[in-house]
Amino acid sequence: MKIPKIYVEGELNDGDRVAIEKDGNAIIFLEENEEYSGNGKLLYQVIYDDLAKYLSLDKLKKDVLIQYPDKHTFTYLKAGIKLVSVVAEGYEVYPIMDFGFRVLKGYRLATLKSKKGDLRYVNSPVSGTVIFMNEVPSERANYVFYMIEE
Repeated sequence: MKIPKIYVEGELNDGDRVAIEKDGNAIIFLEENEEYSGNGKLLYQVIYDDLAKYLSLDKLKKDVLIQYPDKHTFTYLKAGIKLVSVVAEGYEVYPIMDFGFRVLKGYRLATLKSKKGDLRYVNSPVSGTVIFMNEVPSERANYVFYMIEE
């Protein structure tokens, strides 16, 4: 499974950089030693699992750009956008939807399998797009799906 690249505003590091101009209408990928002299925002690449650090009560604290594995699809999220979080917890959890998928209200996000072998499903509470999936380390399998409501 390929993982998207996450770029966050103001996280200075030696990773890849992106400049965002005109409120997300222009995206410029910068080379390693290239200087940026425009008036846009600079976003730096961070580890995919660290995106949860930039959430506070399901609201983004910083601007985020997500580049999906096909390298042609992007999602630009401004600070303050409210995300809907859906928790899938069970003995065994099998995600059905992946990041970037558009889902309607009531669609299945994950399958939960109990110790007895019973199958249950976690359904989407809203219509929207799955932006981010995070596996929470614990005794049982836990996934948190973050979605943007349409």
